[in-house]
Amino acid sequence: MKNILKYLKHWPALLFGAVVAAIFLVTIFSYQVKSTEVVILKTLGRISVQEEPGLHFCWPYPIDQIYRFDKRIHCFDGYEGKIEETSTADGQVVVASIYVAYRISDAGKFFKAAGGLHRTEVLLNDMMRSARNSAIGAHTLDEFINTGAGKVKLQIIEEEIRKELAREAMGKLGLAIDGVGFKSFILPDMITGKVFDRMKAERNVLAERYRADGKSDAKKLRDEADNKKSLALADAEAKAKNIKGGGDELAAKYYSVFLENPELAIFLRKLESLNRIKSGKITLIINSEGSPFNIMKEDKTGFSGKPNK
Repeated sequence: MKNILKYLKHWPALLFGAVVAAIFLVTIFSYQVKSTEVVILKTLGRISVQEEPGLHFCWPYPIDQIYRFDKRIHCFDGYEGKIEETSTADGQVVVASIYVAYRISDAGKFFKAAGGLHRTEVLLNDMMRSARNSAIGAHTLDEFINTGAGKVKLQIIEEEIRKELAREAMGKLGLAIDGVGFKSFILPDMITGKVFDRMKAERNVLAERYRADGKSDAKKLRDEADNKKSLALADAEAKAKNIKGGGDELAAKYYSVFLENPELAIFLRKLESLNRIKSGKITLIINSEGSPFNIMKEDKTGFSGKPNK
């Protein structure tokens, strides 16, 4: 009984020791996998892959060896020291570099082929170089650089590189290639001058075409305007003739009346002229002997402005 009571006095220390031992055993005999990684478990030379997130059992080192790799997308743009010149289908020398977006798809094949990311990217760089040179060599320079947007085939060429690289990278390294793009595309000075000359020539051809189209459109507009002008003038002349004909007809009626009494006609014209002068706010000093003011002065014959009956 005394021994039991003695042990009960030290139960906190015993509990702490048990917890530490349990944590130690869990640490030795288990490993954790994150959702963003894949784990290679090497057990006495035999490789197994674990991608399921969570806590997993393992034997202590050196029986089991654990290798962790990030399974998210990696961006690799090659090694700068290995950028080199290559030729297009029409023999133009260019200096181009590409980048790739890759991820680990088959972790077992990846580990057996390279053992790690550094070695993988060394092998991947050689594959990139081969695929890039093959694609550039199958296309002419104007498919890379052109003043016409529809003639540039960069996206098509990048997809060709991706497909060729994806096939080789999956087969040899267990990598999935999600994207490929050109990082740089450099032309030597001599080629640059030729490209600029060609672009200028193409732009001049386009400019001449636009000028010709502009002249043609301007001529059409002028012809259309002249046609509308001619039609408008013809219509106006026809209306003017109709109006003039109506006026002549009306005037002929009055003329026939005036011919019967010419003195009355003259007298009415003079009255009309006086009414026009009187309507304006002006002061005139004129000779009353002149027409039409002479009608306000009775002549010696006794004519007082009224026509004789």
